[in-house]
Amino acid sequence: MIVDKKVLSAVKKSFSKFDFTRLEEKCTNEAQTRMYLIEPLLEILGYSRIDERDMLTEINAGWGQKNDKADLGLIVKGKEPEIIIECKKYGKKLTDKEASQLNGYFINTKSSKIGVLTNGLEWKFYTVNEVEKESSLYQIPFLVIDFSEIDDSKIELFAQFHKNVNDNIKTIVEEAQDFFFLQGFNDAFIAELLEPSDDFVKAVFSRMAGKRMTDSIKDKLRKLINSNSIQQALPKLIEEESKNGNMVITTGEELKIYHSVKTIIINSIKKIDYSRISYRDQKNSFNILVDDNQRKLIAKVTSSKDKYFIELAGNGSKISVDDLSCIVALSKQIVEITKGYLAE
Repeated sequence: MIVDKKVLSAVKKSFSKFDFTRLEEKCTNEAQTRMYLIEPLLEILGYSRIDERDMLTEINAGWGQKNDKADLGLIVKGKEPEIIIECKKYGKKLTDKEASQLNGYFINTKSSKIGVLTNGLEWKFYTVNEVEKESSLYQIPFLVIDFSEIDDSKIELFAQFHKNVNDNIKTIVEEAQDFFFLQGFNDAFIAELLEPSDDFVKAVFSRMAGKRMTDSIKDKLRKLINSNSIQQALPKLIEEESKNGNMVITTGEELKIYHSVKTIIINSIKKIDYSRISYRDQKNSFNILVDDNQRKLIAKVTSSKDKYFIELAGNGSKISVDDLSCIVALSKQIVEITKGYLAE
């Protein structure tokens, strides 16, 4: 989502003035964390803590005899909160238990569209799972921002939640839904190839200039859609993509860097399922991921004039990969980033 330049400039200016020092001694409990860190950051997004048209505290989010209350609610438009926030003490690890608590509040706050779980530094953003009959949140966040290290890309992601960005909540929710929907592409595509539907068979038939679709032709076409025909078609597909400039070629150097990163992780994190570490080769970058999830980026590899660079998630600086010792030197950071995703 593109943020208005004036809004983004104002947010960046406020961040440059924000005092992140001595947070540990200031924020010794949840209330202090909220007062000295969470609410001031929300004010940067245009929500005044003294104006109940912007920010509500202790929102009724119980059911039956329960009197549970969500910590904060942000009013973007209208009179009801569209974003509810569950606050935790500075430095507290945010686990599935806290996410479940947020989900309970979300279900019982009918106007809410986004749920946020934060300890002030780490912000996890969740949205409604439209597949579920009950208006509950997806179990995994669509966005995680960690302010333990701050860079422009994180500030820009945070700025998209600014109160004065037109239709920001609607757009953010739509983009989040698209993100979760597209995660199912590979499984759906494989399922279609394993058991081709009538529509798929008809689509193939229509490109063959057939005159009449009979049951016999349909069965024969369905049998032709298999791993053998896919392998035969692949070289031609690659050739055409290459002509159109859409071809993505995974180089040996990229794979070498990937396997080095993966080896570091496997050797450093006990009992890890190594299949959770994967890569996606895209047109402009080679991304090393956890759970094949673009939101769980470990490192990005780019190249220029036969020279390769690696950029760790949240770091913002590119490091030239002259040899594999450059990757080994980053071991500690690689492991810390990966552990953070595995704990989600």
